[in-house]
Amino acid sequence: MGSIRAHRHARENDEAQVFIVFDQGSGKGSLVAEGMSPGGDPPENVRPRSARAARMPVKLTEALVKQGIADAVPKGRAYDLIDAGCPGLLMRVGPRGVKYAFKFESGHRTHRLTLGSTDMLRLADARAIATEARRRLVDRLGVPDDRWLEGRLRQMHKLPPKEPNPAPRDPALVEAWEDQIQRAGEWTWEEALAAFLAEVARTRRSATYTDYRKLLHSPELATFAGRRVRRITIEDLATVVHAVHASGRERHAEHLASVLRPMWSYLARHEHRKRSGVEAGIPTLRAPERTPGDKLRANGKVPGGYTAKPGEIGRILAVARTGVLNPTVASALQLLVLTGQRRRPVVEALVKDFVPWEEVPGWGVWSMGPAHRKTAAKRGDKHRHALPLPPALWDLVQQQMARATAAGSAFLFPQVRAARIGAAFGGHLSDAAINHRILDMGIAASPHDLRRGLSTVCQATLRIPRDTVKMILDHNEGYRSDDVLERHYTDDDRLDIKQPLMARWCAWADEQAAAAASALPPAIELGAELARRRRERELAGKGKRSKPEAGEEDIPEELATAA
Repeated sequence: MGSIRAHRHARENDEAQVFIVFDQGSGKGSLVAEGMSPGGDPPENVRPRSARAARMPVKLTEALVKQGIADAVPKGRAYDLIDAGCPGLLMRVGPRGVKYAFKFESGHRTHRLTLGSTDMLRLADARAIATEARRRLVDRLGVPDDRWLEGRLRQMHKLPPKEPNPAPRDPALVEAWEDQIQRAGEWTWEEALAAFLAEVARTRRSATYTDYRKLLHSPELATFAGRRVRRITIEDLATVVHAVHASGRERHAEHLASVLRPMWSYLARHEHRKRSGVEAGIPTLRAPERTPGDKLRANGKVPGGYTAKPGEIGRILAVARTGVLNPTVASALQLLVLTGQRRRPVVEALVKDFVPWEEVPGWGVWSMGPAHRKTAAKRGDKHRHALPLPPALWDLVQQQMARATAAGSAFLFPQVRAARIGAAFGGHLSDAAINHRILDMGIAASPHDLRRGLSTVCQATLRIPRDTVKMILDHNEGYRSDDVLERHYTDDDRLDIKQPLMARWCAWADEQAAAAASALPPAIELGAELARRRRERELAGKGKRSKPEAGEEDIPEELATAA
């Protein structure tokens, strides 16, 4: 047997030393127990090796692995062995056991990836994993990490197969849990709607509030009932708007989108975000484009393309003067026709807005404030739109003022009936009542068509200058809303310029009314005729009821009372 020689390696710290005994004849070495001679020299025929700072690789064998397992005892010394047979592979021996590791450089840093214990991996398995990890680095496929190692161990069946993903949670249940636990107190659709409408009522005209309230209570929006507004997306709203458009109500879809946009802007204000949960507005919400071409209305008219005929103007006045209608409704119809104003300024007119014209005995003046004129209050326009009322019309208004005062109403045309059963009175006449009574008369012209009739007759028949006609029909009286002279430096109602037009127009309208009155049937027959048309519209689904109640009279209440 050849002689035995032993070497000892210096250490950079005081960690334990490992001694490997080499046979000079065979060149093989074996791991032996640690130890030092009393003088500090290693035992004979023993070569020490540092545990964590081993400098020289040793080709790992199953014998070395078994020796390392034997050395892994409580309170035992820890050491590393670098495998010369697989670059980067280490065997780490410590009190808690023996593990394989892979050492590599990445990003100017040294990394060690623990591969697994000797209980799970054989030496060949550890070398296979280290070889694949080294190839991954060379090919720049990524840094081997714990997630990559887990997948590799599952492929080698060293770990159990990964459990399948659990079934996805019900989004509705997740949403309900978050709403109840995480976001308790956030506005629901109903709460957000109430807050927004309260703001509209505070800052906008009453007519605007009524319009917004009706639109936002559309049946199509009932799908959002009970939902948190934070969870209502622009896609949800666009779907509703598209459904309305697809039903043929294209203008209604545009109108609905124009109301939802300011509502979401209100909810996204900084002071409301904690309550609403809405982070941004929806400025891009739009209805689909309108279908090309003019769409006929139910009465066969093209919107904006019809002008009231002289016979229609005369018939409305004649029927209103027969007494078959409610006096309040009849007076409102006559004021609408003879002044050419829109429905809402008429029904919202206040008793205090009507005063005698002191300079012209027998005449009155209707002075409309900005709150009763379209967009005037929003623009900050403080001017009043004043109209002179000829004697006959002024007498009619005075009679209606007396009725309104007796009823304790500030409105010239008080509310005739409650909009809903149990609703309180105290409001003004519904603007829809004007349209319904005109339809009951069998007239195709709408209130806007009557305005076109006044403009056409005054210019084409009476030859009144266009600028004078604008002083009556245009709430800005023919001037731009941003006209500095008119807005800030003029305080003239121009009643003397408007007076001739009103006198000639009312005289012409009275002639048409007299001609139409001669063709009307007696009051009883006229009332039955109006009631029949009203019932036909209701049965066609165009009135408040789809069918008359059992035992109901054929003549409406106001017609039966007058008859």
